[in-house]
Amino acid sequence: MGTFAPLLYPTIGGNIIVRAAASDDAAAVLAAAKLAFATSDHTLTKFDEFSMTLEQERTFIADLSAHPRQVMAIASYEKNPSGEVLGIAVLKQNTTRRKLRHSVDLGMSVIGPARGQGVGTALLDALVRWATAQPDLQMITLAVYAANTAGLKLYRNLGFVEYGRLPNGLIHDDGTAWEQVQMYRALRMQMCKVKTPPKQRECAPEGSLLQK
Repeated sequence: MGTFAPLLYPTIGGNIIVRAAASDDAAAVLAAAKLAFATSDHTLTKFDEFSMTLEQERTFIADLSAHPRQVMAIASYEKNPSGEVLGIAVLKQNTTRRKLRHSVDLGMSVIGPARGQGVGTALLDALVRWATAQPDLQMITLAVYAANTAGLKLYRNLGFVEYGRLPNGLIHDDGTAWEQVQMYRALRMQMCKVKTPPKQRECAPEGSLLQK
């Protein structure tokens, strides 16, 4: 199931709670998503493209919560855990093909005022912990702007490894082209059994880096 017990993390702005989103959080999640899309050039979705309704958001969260390999995590201040959502992170499977059921894609955003305070680190650590506990999952994948140096640093610190770059992967409305970086995070040692010519891929440590 896409849920987990709330986790407490210290951040620069104060202690925050990271927990699995529930359908009742739909309004706060929508507000946070709109704010994140409106204040960042490093999100795939533009603000004017985001048209999800409250009922659609409720359904989306409920579907994630009911899925054994998908989850949405949200962060809020400990003093007001049911209040403003500071950040959202989702692990989602974009296919039903069995050969890819061991992998989930990460999408994450933090609202402008909360960026650079450790909210992203907390969200990502919580999801790595959750994913590591799911027996069917072996890797997390993501794509990030090459220009998003803060995001790249965060992902590398949490054990994500770059495996490719896509030049001109994103074209903005003004015609500027932006490079994308593809990354993955191994969750289990058995991933390393598959050999990649001409040498065997190095094994990644099991579990979350921050659990050690």
